[in-house]
Amino acid sequence: LNNSNPLVLVDGFPSSINDVNPNDIKSISVLKDASSAAIYGNRAANGVILITTKRGASGKMSVTYNNYFGVQKATRLPDVLNSYEYTTLYNEAAVNTGLQPGYSDEEIELYRNGTDPMYPSINYFDVYYDKAKIQNHRISLTGGTDNLKYALMTGYLDQEGILVATDYKKVDFRSNLDAYFLNKDKLRISARMSGNRGIRNEPTDEWYAKFYATNSPVWPLQNEEGQWVAVIGERNYYGEIKEGSTRRVERYAFNGQIEAEYEIIDGLSAQFTSGFNVVSQNANAFHANVLLANLDGSTRTLTSDLTETDDLNTQTLLTTLLKYNKTFGKHEINLLAGYQEEEFQWKWNSGYRNSFINNTQRYLNLGDASTMQNNAGAYDLGLQSVFGRINYILDGKYLFEANIRRDGSSRFGEEFKWGTFPSFSAGWIISEEDFLQGVEWISQLKLRASWGRLGNQNINSYYAASDILTAGQNYSFGGNLNSGVAVTSMTNKQTTWETTEQVNIGVDLNINQNIDITLDYFNKTTDDILMQIPIPITLGNLSPPYQNVGAVVNKGIEFTGTYRKIFDNDFKFSSTVTLASIKNEITDLNGRSPIINGVSSLVEGYPIFAFYGYEQDGIYQIEDFTWQNNSDAGIAHEDRDYVLREDVVSVANFTAQPGDVKYKDQDGDGIVTMDNDRKVIGDQYPDLSYSLQLNFEWKNFDMGIFFQGVAGIQGYTYYEIATPFSGAASNLGAWWLDRWTPDNPTNDLPRVTLDGVRNNIHSTLYMENASYLRLKNLEIGYSLPDKVLSSLGIGSLRVFGNVQNAFTITNFKGFDPEQTTDETRAQAYPQVRIFTAGLNVNF
Repeated sequence: LNNSNPLVLVDGFPSSINDVNPNDIKSISVLKDASSAAIYGNRAANGVILITTKRGASGKMSVTYNNYFGVQKATRLPDVLNSYEYTTLYNEAAVNTGLQPGYSDEEIELYRNGTDPMYPSINYFDVYYDKAKIQNHRISLTGGTDNLKYALMTGYLDQEGILVATDYKKVDFRSNLDAYFLNKDKLRISARMSGNRGIRNEPTDEWYAKFYATNSPVWPLQNEEGQWVAVIGERNYYGEIKEGSTRRVERYAFNGQIEAEYEIIDGLSAQFTSGFNVVSQNANAFHANVLLANLDGSTRTLTSDLTETDDLNTQTLLTTLLKYNKTFGKHEINLLAGYQEEEFQWKWNSGYRNSFINNTQRYLNLGDASTMQNNAGAYDLGLQSVFGRINYILDGKYLFEANIRRDGSSRFGEEFKWGTFPSFSAGWIISEEDFLQGVEWISQLKLRASWGRLGNQNINSYYAASDILTAGQNYSFGGNLNSGVAVTSMTNKQTTWETTEQVNIGVDLNINQNIDITLDYFNKTTDDILMQIPIPITLGNLSPPYQNVGAVVNKGIEFTGTYRKIFDNDFKFSSTVTLASIKNEITDLNGRSPIINGVSSLVEGYPIFAFYGYEQDGIYQIEDFTWQNNSDAGIAHEDRDYVLREDVVSVANFTAQPGDVKYKDQDGDGIVTMDNDRKVIGDQYPDLSYSLQLNFEWKNFDMGIFFQGVAGIQGYTYYEIATPFSGAASNLGAWWLDRWTPDNPTNDLPRVTLDGVRNNIHSTLYMENASYLRLKNLEIGYSLPDKVLSSLGIGSLRVFGNVQNAFTITNFKGFDPEQTTDETRAQAYPQVRIFTAGLNVNF
């Protein structure tokens, strides 16, 4: 229920995966079961991703250059109405609401013609989103001697964004040095450094830029004088962006590590690692001085302002290890003991002014000094751990491992800061047994099982068990108002670690050296989850404390199968299929179930963030009502006075009319109410996740195809586009052309109205099947023949073309079915289809 991100370790140091260039990676390992992740401790409860970067090797220096150039576009943007369709449906909605039509026939005709700039037909998705270029370059040098090996890498990325005024540029470097000293290289000293500088530009009000991309087509961008027109008298975010309302974020990151390992005696070594990571970021968010024209001809000017924020994150890591590896006949033993501590510090400062002299010089000192404001903050966190591991192998076929780790976190109080987390695993390589020696088609068969506990302390508070004084809490004393500090958040001094307990059973099978099968079952329970449970309103405006009260279970099955074959004509083929079925369930909310936030909910017995609302039960049809002079079919539909029949379910929120949504009466009392008839209507966890990787090689040609998809998952598209006339400025999805009318008595989409009461309700009306199959990646390459390369003095040269998100098969009508759990409105940033071409050269 809190932070669910895995721990990413780059060469042993906790890092962001975004700070690693893919070309620098030598290998990636994903640790999912509790036993393998246990040794990594207090941030490993969500799994661990181990990334090892490239190292140097003895011999001649090798130079590699990789690049690609490409173009990006949105995978999909919803189909919306043009101005003629929009105004026609708006008038219909107005009549359905008992109002006069909003557009005259003459105005509708002007919108249809599109010749007057004040009567346009604009697809605002085309205004805010466009194609965008991307390029990437990378150079690496590797080599060394027996005593000194090096790998140096540097690169440049230049990527435009598909949303207006978005782009990103980054330069980065990485260096890995390994030096060996003393007799038989008993002492190894390694130095690793990496860093990058990234500059990101985006609209200052990015959410509103995406929101206004859903504008109705009738709102003009500019008038005949070229002035930006205020949409419904409010804002024109596109015009403001073009005048300079953008945010520039400049980020610097540096990571440095020094590591020494000394072999004390044969099999026994000591290792010391010290690392430092710093991230510095400056954000310059500017609102431009913009003249906006209203539809009535009047104008107003938006005052410019600037908010500048500097923040600094530092992280230090110290690890000491004692390792012992020895083989005694049939016995192989590996021992590890270690100590680790981490410290995190974060501080920030911000300043604000408005009324700048122009829209180009964005410096705080150029704003009105009388409007200046400033703010600041600082936080720190410490983690400390001791751990040990025993790994034992008997006769090369019986495997056992035990881990124990004791972690301490400064987030918790003195008596509750420490947690102890053990784990065990065992394996049996059955194929090594005598009774399988005659079974030639089994190359390897391994059975394994593990159990373990891991701790988690990643919550949105650095001081969960500490009373925090908040400044600016004024109070009256002696007839005067005095400034003071006060505790504004409640604290639970007994807050402590969340605990994740996981069982994993798996089997690995290799058949005839060309078929690999892996099957895993896991059951993972997280309890003592840290949650902020609502408190009684009698306690005033205090924020609730964190408490160890929740529990969640994840269990499922994962399958991976690989087939590879080399044919006589130099044709090579391999394929890998993955299947995963996972069930997520909240088992304890401390009596607070359900906890509802919009359409998302936490409900015991259901997955996290399940959709919650009414279940649509069709559409009210004319036969569900009686009306005056009921037998006279000649009375026009809009002139009838409809009364719902007594045997038909009613809705408490509104007085139903033909064409309105009919909701299911869950408790059978004849009336649909929020208290008794809402339920979990869908979840955002697929019943099945799957993928297929195909690789082909023939002579100098190669091709890779990667399909990925999910089945049995729901998506939700609400408000903008999806809810008719939800906002005065929003367009409608083109599917609303098939709404209910007396001549089209559908049971799917209701009639359109302007009141919002009938349709602006969370229900299955806005829930869709979000299952999809996507060609995620397609790449075709050609490597120059050796004869050509030798004449050019080149080791290897490959050219390639690549398409990411090539196509998608889905019934989902929203932005993209592959979306994060909290994206149900226009804030969803579209997935991107990328076409690239490039080359890989090695000298």
